[in-house]
Amino acid sequence: MNKEKIIRRRMQDAEKQNRMGHPERAAKLYESVLKIDPSNEQANIEFFRCSSDGWLRENAVTESDRLVELFPQNAEAWMFRGLSYSRVQKNDEAVESYRRSLTIDPENYRAMHNLGSLLIASGEKEDGLSLLEHAVIIRPDYEIGHLTLAQTYYLASRFTDAIREAEMSLGIIAEHPDLQIVYGDSLYQAGMYSKAREIFSRIVETTLLSSQMYAMLCPLVRECDGYQHQGSVTGADPDYLASIYYRAFLSLDNDGEKKPISEVDLLKILEINPSHSYALSGLASLYKLEKKVSDAAAWIDKAIQCDPSNTAFIRQKAFILIDDDPQTSLGLFEELISRDSGDVRSGLGKAWALKSVGKDDESKALLKVLSEQDPAFIFGLMGTPLTGGNPEKPDVTGVRSLKEHTDPDGRRRFIRS
Repeated sequence: MNKEKIIRRRMQDAEKQNRMGHPERAAKLYESVLKIDPSNEQANIEFFRCSSDGWLRENAVTESDRLVELFPQNAEAWMFRGLSYSRVQKNDEAVESYRRSLTIDPENYRAMHNLGSLLIASGEKEDGLSLLEHAVIIRPDYEIGHLTLAQTYYLASRFTDAIREAEMSLGIIAEHPDLQIVYGDSLYQAGMYSKAREIFSRIVETTLLSSQMYAMLCPLVRECDGYQHQGSVTGADPDYLASIYYRAFLSLDNDGEKKPISEVDLLKILEINPSHSYALSGLASLYKLEKKVSDAAAWIDKAIQCDPSNTAFIRQKAFILIDDDPQTSLGLFEELISRDSGDVRSGLGKAWALKSVGKDDESKALLKVLSEQDPAFIFGLMGTPLTGGNPEKPDVTGVRSLKEHTDPDGRRRFIRS
């Protein structure tokens, strides 16, 4: 087989591997082509595309410089150079590279998207937004472009526009709870409470907010449709109240402070429905997390008064008191276990309380029984005080801590808030 046929075959195989989601295999095939023909433009470009986000990442800047030196009229080479420099926070070089790419190919929507993102981050919002909008005109199915626009519109309080763009990028949003928050809160801000409620509840159910430990420290309304959020208040919209309730647990109204619960939203609920026991419970958790135990106990007592049959609130009170009044806490856990011997949550709380009052042997013995009774539950609690963790700081991420994800062609480059 002659050299041209070998190259053609390997290029085809590399393209196939890349389509199948194996960029590392594709990179090795492109590298084999370059050993035969070091100046092959397509192989050089594709080799960089497949490998720069993986095992060659540390050399990406050097490699991208080499690419533009070899192929100064290749728009993709300049686009990759921009991406490489932006990753090491050399934004002036990145901006210059993206502009060179667009001079060569004015329709390079990825370079346009990345340049627009950088300009917005540097304060040139109008020029940046114009580029982002033009990128999705060129490529209407460019999901990451629609997503960046959604975030940009959201931060500019253009919520209707944010909703439109978010719905064009649902394939990406579905993978990231933080990005669903942008969508959900845009719906909320636009007054579309039913849909916002649906999005928020999905996020709560699929993130650490619904972890075992968090559920014990702060009971959540899992089936919102089964809870009368309006209580005795006639005319209140249950969708509105439910969306506010879920929103409270997604930290959307804290002016950048990283709290796991929004006091503002919970108090808003109580203005409408003073007997909303779950809002009272949420405030109790907030004060417990802030180590204001007496305030937390006062709020949870109000929740218990509103719904005395809800054992989740009694359990929450026991957890609130576990460090400051472990003996009372232990008594509450024992009362709950006497009602339901299969209550593993209260069993774990009792083990924790026993440890707090100095009865380590009894605590360990109870934990052993519980681990045999429900090993999956205990496994889900790894990282609690009983295993060396800190339950007072659940890992809750809000919209203001959006992460940045990139691959070599600029996909998943999100605007930092």
